[in-house]
Amino acid sequence: MILKIIKNSHKFCLISIITFCFLQTSTISASTEPIINVLILKSKKIRIRSDRSIPLIINSQRFSNRRIKGLILKKQKNRTNLIFDKNKNKIYDLENENILVVRSSDRRGIWVGEKRYAGQLKIFIRDNDILVVNVLGIEKYLGSVVGSEMPAKWPLEALKAQAIASRTYALKKKGNPLYDIDSTNNNQVYTGLEARTYKTARAVNSTRSLVLTYKNKLINSLFHSSSAGMTENSQDVWENKYPYLTSVKDFDKNNPKLRWEKKFSKSQLQKLFPKIGGIKQIEILDITSTGRIKNVRIQGDFGTDQISGVDIRKRMNLKSTLVRFKFIEDNENKSSNESVKLLPTNSQENEPITHIVRVGENLIVIADQYDVNVDKLVALNNIKNSSLINIGQRLLVPRKSLNSSSSSKEILVVSGYGSGHGVGMSQWGARYMANKGQKAKDILKHFYKGVEIKPFKKYFL
Repeated sequence: MILKIIKNSHKFCLISIITFCFLQTSTISASTEPIINVLILKSKKIRIRSDRSIPLIINSQRFSNRRIKGLILKKQKNRTNLIFDKNKNKIYDLENENILVVRSSDRRGIWVGEKRYAGQLKIFIRDNDILVVNVLGIEKYLGSVVGSEMPAKWPLEALKAQAIASRTYALKKKGNPLYDIDSTNNNQVYTGLEARTYKTARAVNSTRSLVLTYKNKLINSLFHSSSAGMTENSQDVWENKYPYLTSVKDFDKNNPKLRWEKKFSKSQLQKLFPKIGGIKQIEILDITSTGRIKNVRIQGDFGTDQISGVDIRKRMNLKSTLVRFKFIEDNENKSSNESVKLLPTNSQENEPITHIVRVGENLIVIADQYDVNVDKLVALNNIKNSSLINIGQRLLVPRKSLNSSSSSKEILVVSGYGSGHGVGMSQWGARYMANKGQKAKDILKHFYKGVEIKPFKKYFL
């Protein structure tokens, strides 16, 4: 009997030790999870409130663990006013450089405007604006990022690839003053708890701590929506050349962002380019190997200017730089049944020319070589998927060219392909690969050349 008691005691001790070690490991794992500081709002007026009955706790130089239901912060001239929900008659005047910290024990998060956020908030009072920064563990942050950047219904392996790329991107940004990363597509989209689903959480949890490295350093894991057949070299978009961000084949066919068009009236162009008086003519000076615009020369009523593809995309709010320009007659005053006609040219309609597709060419590049409309090229060759043409393929090219100058009765039409800068992982390409049975690691190693996928270590920074 005594021997049995001793054995049971030993068994109990062993179980206790194992349980203790497990709890310690879990605690250490949670405590060492990187914290990310995300700028979620920059405004002159903000509204913050609790989700339901559980109060918020606010701390600052003036308030210590004060329990509140909600607050309003408002900039008025050179002053910042603070009002608590429970006593709206009392107005606090806050000085610049003041910092408020708001937290909650409610798992449903904290409302900032129309969105809910986990973690805690840091509010910075600055001269011209109020900054709201969400402070939380990176894994919880990623649950929302994945759902904000990709539809949650997409294949799990695509979501996992996005989780690893986004984790790497965010950690690479750490260390900036005030906040590490923006919540818009300037960095990566983060919309709070509303975007977090069971599937996005599963994608994040199953890839926990995994990041992309090159020579034991975090990579600049850029990604975009759709490249229209070929991703871009980093040095052809920005100055920096990264060996892992090289042009590769994309698989983004059959996506709604593959082809698009945008029109600009003469008055709109004058507002966008006031210094030169709008745009009368556009000359493409240089393109990349994938057909994206690097530099253009624009001529207006008051002069000319040279601008990069990146800048003209930003100025005109274009989806990508894989674009071509043409001027067409403005049919605003014509019958709705009358189609838009191209301006007359001196060229005559003759038999089409035959072109043999070479390495690195796509329809945009070929159309640019012959100064023809891409849509006509597609129609003449009965091309079903404009992002996929083969080396050595014979294409018929119409001889009719397009006029590149404008008159008072013309509008500028920008015809484009893809969405985003085109560098790194294509999200629509990742979706296609995942649907074909490819794993997240295969997707990532296709779009980021020569990388390794490892658990995050501080020396990767």
